[in-house]
Formats: sequence, structure tokens, C-alpha cells
Amino acid sequence: MECKKGTSEESYKFCINSPYYEMLVQHVKDNNNKVIQIKNCDNLSTEWIYSPSESTENICKEFKFLYESLNKYRGDETRENEAFTEDDCNFLNYWLNDRLRNNDKDFSICVKEFYGEMNRQDKNFFSNPKDLENYLHVIDTEILENMKLLYELYDNAVKVINIIEEPNYKYEEHKSCNDYIEKCDKKYKEAMDRCLNSNVDYYNALKIFKDSYQFLTEPSTDKSNTCKYSKFNNFPKYDPVLERKQRNIMVGKILSAPLILSFVIPLLYK
Repeated sequence: MECKKGTSEESYKFCINSPYYEMLVQHVKDNNNKVIQIKNCDNLSTEWIYSPSESTENICKEFKFLYESLNKYRGDETRENEAFTEDDCNFLNYWLNDRLRNNDKDFSICVKEFYGEMNRQDKNFFSNPKDLENYLHVIDTEILENMKLLYELYDNAVKVINIIEEPNYKYEEHKSCNDYIEKCDKKYKEAMDRCLNSNVDYYNALKIFKDSYQFLTEPSTDKSNTCKYSKFNNFPKYDPVLERKQRNIMVGKILSAPLILSFVIPLLYK
């Protein structure tokens, strides 16, 4: 079956809101007793086989609960049934791609068709289903990996900020602020390395992240010393794209030097 695929110009902007979206994802995980009660997910068409390790019924129920949560909770206020933003729709497309693929790069998925099947089974569940459908497509596996890294970067950076503001706060047991700093630093290097083979949109998205959060590496950021800025080894300085560009400029100058001399030397003997 021919599936609608995205382009190389995917939007990374929704990742900026990943701390909010990740809160909703965690809300889904914490409410499994409610998720399993979601109806009209048990008779989906078997025309498409998705994740070999997880049933389409589970993914359907989680997606519908996530959709409900996103529809209900908007920032600090509860504003039910407001239209989804473009970022919201791109996030849902990202989440569905990630869950259906389940870390298998070679696995064939049809995101829009899966959503259409859910909608056919429960016609009154999705409000304005066409609005979301317009954003659903198969994300290229390499771009999906780019998104996952950027999504994690924003999420970890905000966790560091929140712990700086409230040193006793714990996101996960046995994890300190420095653990999130080291993870952020590692993911940043991994993401930047991928820019050598990725399109310019991803590199620009990473530069926006860098400009937004490089203040975390300043000594004065955390006066309580709960989060050690010295744990940042790669962020924000590491930039292999810029290094390669500068190296190419130097090589160009070196290669052009003999050519210039070949014109200058004859003039000296005139």
C-alpha cells in the first residue's frame, strides 16, 4: 500500500514544547487503568501489520487517551475543545510515527491510514478529524531520529532549570541534576554529529536550542551548586558543521596558494 510520506523539510518547532508534551505522555503512562477502558480499538483492520512487539489495540488506546489529554489540558489553564495548534498536530504525528515504528527503522508503517481506521471505528471520538489528518504522514526514519534527540534535549534542559529553581525536586528516583546535564550534553553532541549528514533545517533547529539554553553553562546560573555547569563538556561549543566549514576554507586557501605563486613568480623576473 502506498503511504503518505513527509518531506525533508519537516517541522522541528514542536520540540520546543516537548516538556509540556512529555508531561502528557507521562500522564498516559500513569493512567493505564483508564487507558485500558478506552473503547473501539479492538476491531481495527489487520490490513496493516505494525509493531511486531506491541498490539495495534494498545497503540490505539494510548493515542486516543493522549488526544483527549491534549484536548483537555492547555498549559496552566484547562481549555477544553480548543482547536489544536500546528505544533500539537505535529507532535501527535511524531508520537504516532514513533509508537508504530517501535525503534525498527525498516518497519513499514502507514500513519494516516491507521488514524483513518481509528476514526472509522469511532466516528464521534475525534473532533474535526480532518484538521489532524492533514498533518499525518510517515516521517523519514532519519528525521524521526533527529526529532527524538531534539525532543529529549528540550525536555532535559527544562528539567535542569526546574531543579535549579527547586533543588529538592525529583523527576526520577536516584537521578540528580547532574545526570540530566550529562544526558543533555551527550544528546547535544549526538545531534550535532547527525547534522553532518542531515539537512540545514535540523542544524538551524539545534542552533535555536543552543541560543535558548546556553545560559545553563554559566557559573552564576545555579547559586545553590545543585547542578554543576562544569558537567557540560560539549554544549554549547561543539559544532562539527562549523568546524568542517572552517577547515574547508583553510584547505581552499592552502590549495590556492601555489596557483597565486605561479602568477607572481614570472612577474618577479620581468
